[in-house]
Amino acid sequence: MSYAFVQSGKKKLGYAIAEVDAFLELARQQYNDPSRQLVSSLDVRSIRFKLVKNGYSISVVDAALEKLEDAFAASEFTREVRSQGFFEFEEDLDNLKKELVARCSRSNKKKFSKRKYPNKGYNVKQVDKFCSQLGKSLETKADLSIKEVRTATFKSKRGGYAEYQVDAFIESVVESIQRQQAIQKSNR
Repeated sequence: MSYAFVQSGKKKLGYAIAEVDAFLELARQQYNDPSRQLVSSLDVRSIRFKLVKNGYSISVVDAALEKLEDAFAASEFTREVRSQGFFEFEEDLDNLKKELVARCSRSNKKKFSKRKYPNKGYNVKQVDKFCSQLGKSLETKADLSIKEVRTATFKSKRGGYAEYQVDAFIESVVESIQRQQAIQKSNR
């Protein structure tokens, strides 16, 4: 089954077409029948495809996967609100936000573990600035855009922050926004 994504070109790398199509077929089945539990939002977030020449355009597939993840997360968190109860779900969200704010409140240059020199990691100053902005938004309960958080990029620098820790933190921020959206949806 083809999803008609743009291909990267014969000399450029893109995602392996068969892998993307197979995963999206599972996702489509899940979307059409949520009781089947074939794919979760976490599965969508963590999927990795082989890179091949003339594969699907990476940016186009990633954009589609982000929308798919958001749709699955909305469905999952709405079910969780119903089963767990609104106040318990909201309390879990508040605890998650407190953890995120605590991370953002750490001293500059100490928010995450650093890579040992000469290994590269994310630029410390850029990550600290991003965390400062996030912390303020989380504390004031300002609306954060998932796209703004997901598209944050940091230059690579020797001795920088460990990428896996920063990436996990960003995923937690995205989850907190998705959970907030589920609460807002359940209040309507």
